[in-house]
Amino acid sequence: MEFSDKLKELRMQKGISQAKLARDIHISRSAVAKWENGLGLPSEDSLNILSEYFEINVSELLPNKNSEESLVSKNKTIKIQKNIITGLLIVCVTVFLIWFCYNFEQLKNVFGLFGLGVIFIILGIFNMKGNIASVHWYNRRKVTKENQKAYCMVMGLGTLIIGISLFISGIVQAFIGIEAGAFIILIGVLAGFALMLFAQIKYNKGIF
Repeated sequence: MEFSDKLKELRMQKGISQAKLARDIHISRSAVAKWENGLGLPSEDSLNILSEYFEINVSELLPNKNSEESLVSKNKTIKIQKNIITGLLIVCVTVFLIWFCYNFEQLKNVFGLFGLGVIFIILGIFNMKGNIASVHWYNRRKVTKENQKAYCMVMGLGTLIIGISLFISGIVQAFIGIEAGAFIILIGVLAGFALMLFAQIKYNKGIF
């Protein structure tokens, strides 16, 4: 049995959630999720804590360390490859948008909106995937570890909505009119900031 399956089995036998296990051994819930998904292995200290917590030997918890480390290494390689492909895709889309804008006279005047929209969209996607720490430092906030995922999702969705509204507004301003485009920005920004404000109040217990 692999470590990921063994850990999940022990946790289920004990009748606790990933969040409860994380709190009990003083680590993040995301670390427990990563271990159970076979995407990482605990350090020796964490292994010893887990073995004491579940009252079993380390050898029972991690019977074939070399095999597990090989699996984790493969998972890391796959993740790096995905990140590279995603990065290349973003670059290609950005280059295409630049070329497209400069080959259509109507779009040249709203190129700034497109660029700003793309930035917000990328930030929103990163934030929804749990990378909101790039713009919000958790140690300066009151978001609990249990609420971090929900906080990331709502904050990211708000950012994404703002980005999409900016991008669509650029197209509308270029081909329909400035007033219609401005209205789309207004609606998108209000909706996006409303979600972000909701996340701050609900999960951060305040705006700051």
